[in-house]
Amino acid sequence: MSVPSSARPSWIGLGLWLVLLTAIISGVSTFVNAYAVQGTNSDAFVTARNLATTLLLVPIALLGSRTVRARLRGIDWARLALIGLIGGAIPFLLFFRGIELAAAAGGAATASFAYRTLFLFATVFGIVFLRERFHWRVTAAAVLLLGGNLLLLSLVAPIWTDGTAYVFAATVLWAAEYTLSRRVLRDLPSPTVALGRMGFGAVFLVAYLGATAQLGAIGSLSGGQWQWVAISAILLTAFVTTWYAGLRRVEVGVATSVLVLGFPVTWLLDVLIARSPFTVGEVAGAVIVAAGVGVAIGRSLLRDAWRSVARGGTPRPET
Repeated sequence: MSVPSSARPSWIGLGLWLVLLTAIISGVSTFVNAYAVQGTNSDAFVTARNLATTLLLVPIALLGSRTVRARLRGIDWARLALIGLIGGAIPFLLFFRGIELAAAAGGAATASFAYRTLFLFATVFGIVFLRERFHWRVTAAAVLLLGGNLLLLSLVAPIWTDGTAYVFAATVLWAAEYTLSRRVLRDLPSPTVALGRMGFGAVFLVAYLGATAQLGAIGSLSGGQWQWVAISAILLTAFVTTWYAGLRRVEVGVATSVLVLGFPVTWLLDVLIARSPFTVGEVAGAVIVAAGVGVAIGRSLLRDAWRSVARGGTPRPET
């Protein structure tokens, strides 16, 4: 279904607001998960959390795309399964394991920075595989986003650890999955893609736990840990719901650049809630990241976003 040119600004503008909301949710989730995963088997935690997220997504998918199930073709099921494998399963295992290994080696900061390069890979994938346009501002935005993140991290040695390699691999997989999802979202509603990602991902995760004799670790989670699982699952549900609805409307390079705002959000929560000390350089880093996101979006898309608010822009029907 094509979008009338007169409706396109509000449609794209809504997508930007959704992706901005996703970035905020991402920042909150990162802050919460740092506490939630402590003292648990990370593989079991991720699997339990993703299973709970799948259950929460089922009614959303049913309400948001009532007629889709009957129209899903074999190729659609295959693409959703692939999205689940490279987006909802493998990278979660790699990411949490990588953060654990990196933290043990004193390299958690650099591992975190590796994840912040996701927008670079997604931008390249979008240009190559989706024929998205290359804008001059991409280079300027990349310099600002990476520079701002470096200031926020206050990097210390070691620069590279085995954990960093795990996080880097997860980052590339997520960039590939977002690119594939952007293509699939041309044909399927965002609630269907979100449920496919998390549902198939959960199946693969359960299979992995079974193959590695870790299924019992889920049952050993304490009551307090299950509360963290529930909180994390609610945040992840909000993340994938807003993310795929936004990604359907916004180019993958721009959308993933906006996601970088999640890092300053996490930093701000550390300062305000965890009472972590901060430096002038870190404040400057947060401002530079925000500026980089603005450059990545561009003046015309920012104007569309404001128009969507002024005109009361509504979502494009997902049929």
